[in-house]
Amino acid sequence: MDYGFRNYHPLTNFIYYIFTFLLIMLSQHPFFLFFTAIFMIFLNYLLDRGRQLRRWGKFVITLIFLFIIITPLINHRGSIILFYVLDKPITFEAILQGVINALTLFSVVALFFTFSFVINGEKLLFLFSKYFPNWALLTMLSVRFVPLFKRRLEEIRRVQQTKGDAHERSIKRRLKHGLLLIQILLTWSLEDGIQTADSMAARGYGLRKRSRYIRYKIEKKDMVLIILMSYFTGISIWGWFLGDNILTIFPILEPYFLQGREWFFFTNFIFLIGLPLLIEGKDAFKWLCWKRNN
Repeated sequence: MDYGFRNYHPLTNFIYYIFTFLLIMLSQHPFFLFFTAIFMIFLNYLLDRGRQLRRWGKFVITLIFLFIIITPLINHRGSIILFYVLDKPITFEAILQGVINALTLFSVVALFFTFSFVINGEKLLFLFSKYFPNWALLTMLSVRFVPLFKRRLEEIRRVQQTKGDAHERSIKRRLKHGLLLIQILLTWSLEDGIQTADSMAARGYGLRKRSRYIRYKIEKKDMVLIILMSYFTGISIWGWFLGDNILTIFPILEPYFLQGREWFFFTNFIFLIGLPLLIEGKDAFKWLCWKRNN
């Protein structure tokens, strides 16, 4: 049974992810993005104890460092020169731009890690099967195939190990062995995909004027949350139009600490990003109170 933020209507959850993704891409300010990254880490921890984030942690951290290192190497704009590399200036502004890009990347990746826990395949089909049945089915199958490919590849590898090919030291033999694994995996997966498509067609999936069981209903709490998210998003977009959600770096670096009305837009932005954390915390507190009373 779902609880916390996952207990809300799928449309409410989906609207949160659309609005949050939009504001992350618009709010190109290190202060905004830093706290977004912190909130996304906490949300990942609440949903699955951070296992998914730790599993891909090395890859994500590598990409972050590449952004921070490569950006000042290819972008030499800025007036605050820190040092030179091969007679090319490394500026503070370029490093700051790399940090902003890295924080944006991490925030988006961490956000989508939580997406699969909040909106599963059943909710995805509920949202889009009526209007986009083929697209919804394709998306659900694509998301399903990612962990399935991993499990099948490990199974194929273990079977092939019994033949002794996996222990060949020759690079040519190991390459040939790897291509064989991929060939087996693709053949198996394509065959399974055809069987799934035939099964769905036999059950009449995608036909017009067909009835369906509606499990989810929009409740009062969903309407309240949608109104709050719309309000926070509208205010944040207004702040973006005013330039308060963006740090101007070129040609002149503006103060990177928040000033004046920027604090208002930052608080509004944090409320939207942190809504799932507030909901999860409220439900956890209710659970503790119930446990103590019983």
